[in-house]
Amino acid sequence: MRPWSGYQAADVPVVALLRSQVVNASEEISPSILGKGQPASRVVLSMIAIALVASIALNVLLAHRVRSLTFARSARMAEFRLNVGATVPPIAAKRLDGQQDTISYENTREPTVLYVFTPACSWCARNIDNFKKLVLKERGQFRIVGISLSQERLSEYVEKNGLNIPIYVGLSEETKRAYKLGSTPQTIVISPEGKVLQDWAGAYVGDQKSQVEAFFHVSLPGLRDLPKAQAPKN
Repeated sequence: MRPWSGYQAADVPVVALLRSQVVNASEEISPSILGKGQPASRVVLSMIAIALVASIALNVLLAHRVRSLTFARSARMAEFRLNVGATVPPIAAKRLDGQQDTISYENTREPTVLYVFTPACSWCARNIDNFKKLVLKERGQFRIVGISLSQERLSEYVEKNGLNIPIYVGLSEETKRAYKLGSTPQTIVISPEGKVLQDWAGAYVGDQKSQVEAFFHVSLPGLRDLPKAQAPKN
């Protein structure tokens, strides 16, 4: 394993500045340390001063790294989410009974909520109580549709979790790319004009849970605890 260097190329200017500050402090204090006849307390204070400067330098560096990593993470997450206001096409898919159908938005008066999942997804299992509460509270205000990215054990999953909503499967690769589908769960809200109102990737936890609650004006129960054998792996 390659050891962590402590900083990356983007941090070099910051590191150089902090290093110069530490060196300057050391040069200012060193005569008092090396001078003859200096009391021990003066030497101790000098060493403490150097340690404080080094500590401040390290904290500034770490703050810079946190900001850089946060920005990079946000940029990566944006790649997997639809932009609010983007127009999306209708979805050609199959119902549970195998019949081909189209999820269209132009003939609806309510916004459509697409909840994307897979039966084997552990985070989908943990998020199921949140989603069912959403269905219960918002069914009259939104058209809620489930989309599975896998056919395997789908009917069993739907029956087990009591998902009394339209469920679709069999999306084309072109549709998956258009909607940036892949990871699950994913919740997309689309207006009757076919424009993206919201796109949340992942289970409803932390800030995202608060965003979902605020958007739908609902209080969610939180994630379900799973047996260790089914717990999501980080």
